[in-house]
Amino acid sequence: MKFRSGAGLPWNPLVNGTSVAEGTLPIAVNPGATMTFKITLPGSTEAGYAMLMTPDANLTNSLEGHLTYYVSDGDLVTDSVGVPPARQFLASSLPFEDFNSICLAFANTDLKERSAHLKLRVLSDTNAQIGQTNEITLVNGEHTARYLWQLFPGTTLSRGRLEIESDVPISGIALTQAPGNQLSSLPLESTTRTYSVELNSLDEIRHMTLWTESLFVKGYLEFKDYGDPEWTRYALFGQIVDGKLHLHVDHDDVSGLDRQWFWYIKSDGAFTPGQQVWTGSSYAAAPWINYITPKITFTATLVP
Repeated sequence: MKFRSGAGLPWNPLVNGTSVAEGTLPIAVNPGATMTFKITLPGSTEAGYAMLMTPDANLTNSLEGHLTYYVSDGDLVTDSVGVPPARQFLASSLPFEDFNSICLAFANTDLKERSAHLKLRVLSDTNAQIGQTNEITLVNGEHTARYLWQLFPGTTLSRGRLEIESDVPISGIALTQAPGNQLSSLPLESTTRTYSVELNSLDEIRHMTLWTESLFVKGYLEFKDYGDPEWTRYALFGQIVDGKLHLHVDHDDVSGLDRQWFWYIKSDGAFTPGQQVWTGSSYAAAPWINYITPKITFTATLVP
């Protein structure tokens, strides 16, 4: 378990009454066991985060858990709020009812230790952008926690949403603070991005909807021939490797026969969700006839 605060510096709170050393606390959880770690720190409030990771990432070495904040007045606990794990994302959308009540925390948890360049936009309930895009850079391990009104000072708004994009995976949580200092958590997870895909060699219309889940990319690919009223839709999956998008699709033959097609799709260059235009190439294979199509190139344009 690693603890970080500020610009990725080691943070040494108390865990179950024992001080963390150099921002690291080795833990071992037996298979099927449940453990609780109580994080405290005497003195004034400090902001930081904890990241659970293992060098032995085999298929049976995983943990499930959650975080609970306790708000105290002296020795009396006045409120508590449960927070789900902060899963990594590249693009997220957070709708809110009250702009001034939203608190956000971001951490650059990229395993490749790259700096993260964030773009934050506030939009009204009619989808109009309010103010300018706020660009934030977080070095590897850096953490920041601020209210939305601190990120966008001078903004007057009630209902709307926050759009977040990053060029490398980050983690985050969101809280809403009601009158009387009552807190509750809000989901801060990956959002979808839909692209209109123009193939340079086939007479078809295609759309691609993508979202990220930790290290993986999932979504749907749909297409139809020009003039055909029906869409054909298939699930796709893959990941971003060295900045490039790699996707796979498998589906039944449109003739209805028991035949499988397999598609491999790859971006030509670096890809991030929210990118306005990107190009790529794909191949399709039909094993029952031992056939692979020639290279098919395409251009994908973000659908507003």
